[in-house]
Amino acid sequence: MSIRKSEKKRYISIYKPFCIYNMSNRLLRLSSIKFTFSFLFIFIIACSSNEDIVIDNDDDQITEEVEEPEEEIVEPLPEGPSEQEILKSKNDLLQLLIENTLNNGVKKTWHISSASLVNATGTLDITANSNILDDEFIFTSSNSSDEVSGILSWKKRKGINHNADANSSVANDNYSSPVELDFIINDNIEIVHPDFTLIKDTENTISGEIIVDEATNSKLMVSLVQKTSDDYKIAPTNINFKSFANFNNITSYGKTTGFVGSNNTNSLYLSYRDDSSYPRVRRVYKYDINSQVLDSTEITYTGSEFTSSRLHLIDDQLVVVGSGRVSTMKNTLDSEISTYPYASNLSRAGSAAVDSQVYLLGGDLTVLDNPKVPFKIRSLNNSTYDLQDVFTIEESRTIAEGEIVDSDLYVFGGLVENSNPYELIKTGFKYNLDNGSLDYFDLPKGIFETTACRYENLIFVSGKLPFVENEPNFFFGVLNVETNSFVETSINFESIDPSLVDIEGLTIVNDTLYIAVENITNSKIVVEYVDLNSL
Repeated sequence: MSIRKSEKKRYISIYKPFCIYNMSNRLLRLSSIKFTFSFLFIFIIACSSNEDIVIDNDDDQITEEVEEPEEEIVEPLPEGPSEQEILKSKNDLLQLLIENTLNNGVKKTWHISSASLVNATGTLDITANSNILDDEFIFTSSNSSDEVSGILSWKKRKGINHNADANSSVANDNYSSPVELDFIINDNIEIVHPDFTLIKDTENTISGEIIVDEATNSKLMVSLVQKTSDDYKIAPTNINFKSFANFNNITSYGKTTGFVGSNNTNSLYLSYRDDSSYPRVRRVYKYDINSQVLDSTEITYTGSEFTSSRLHLIDDQLVVVGSGRVSTMKNTLDSEISTYPYASNLSRAGSAAVDSQVYLLGGDLTVLDNPKVPFKIRSLNNSTYDLQDVFTIEESRTIAEGEIVDSDLYVFGGLVENSNPYELIKTGFKYNLDNGSLDYFDLPKGIFETTACRYENLIFVSGKLPFVENEPNFFFGVLNVETNSFVETSINFESIDPSLVDIEGLTIVNDTLYIAVENITNSKIVVEYVDLNSL
């Protein structure tokens, strides 16, 4: 079709506005696209962190270069000791416990170098307390199981009050025989038992904790070192006693006065039979060492009763043993007194106590068909307070006192009954309360009316000698139970002439030895003392 010029002009004039509009619209769209692209570009850059953005102009694509993470290097865990190494460490520790490097012919013995008592009231340093310093620990090996194991023999000896809230109340008056506790050495190289855990602290030290009362979670924190010969007490060859107190109201005759000291109350107790009143009474006295106050009470009785009194302290009770009855009361003397008769009527029997058990020694009277009765060891039943036979020795031995160290009962001297002139016995014996073994030992002299008290590995012993005018008629000596040696000791008094005394009793309170003697001119009691740490 042909267009005429006039029409062409008209067409152009009609189409031109359309084209201009159309071009403007396209330009506007192009600007919008460019704006959108620019915004996206800026947005991508803003959101990128530590990553490079690369625009590939060839294919108009945007690609992100991703950095590969570094491979984590895991250090290998150190290997633990092998079973062989653990076994060797266990055996090395057991060897340390039992091997005696002193070569003194006895088992290796450990003792406490430091100790703290931990209970509900706090922690007390009790290292210097005499009731803890006498403890000993002996380890032995055992092949009773596949474990590296053994047995600990703990010689507890003097007891402690596990509820103490001050050092002044730590000591109690009980004395214990050794206990044996099985232990194993575990893979952590610890010495363990339900009641204790110990470890090797240094080459020569064992430390750890010992539970002393599970109910209150009271425990001892201890360090143990080997006990050497220098750590044992040495028997003195000479003692100079110092004046302490005169008890002019206490009468004695021939080893009849009971005498004992208390670490718990820091007091001395005395008892004797008073024949001046009716009904008869057995008087009991408590003398406070610090305040010097004398308290007293009396035990009334009817019927026959020999003169002798023997005193023992068990827990917080004072036990008064007469010849035919036993009485108990609080160690403060302010409680009701309970008295129990027993079948035998013993004359000046000896006595000793361990593990809250009182033992009576001899005291049987002769009968016509048996003028020399055997020597019997009896126990006092804590429930019925009757006497039970423990051991009988077929020999005559009377007015002989004894003392117990660990599980060994030592009895010293005595008199052959009905001997005329007096036949004094120059031997003592050791009876083991666990296995019943009996061993004799010699005394320097024959003695009777003996008395004794223990001090760690020592037993102080006194006894009466035949009367010689103007001469001391007593013997004093010390038995070392560790070396089985007996030393005769020279003693002097400050307040009385030695030729005028009979020794009635010995006792130790907090490292001080007290001696009660009868002034034979008036039958009154005099007490003197010596600090054992000064010897």
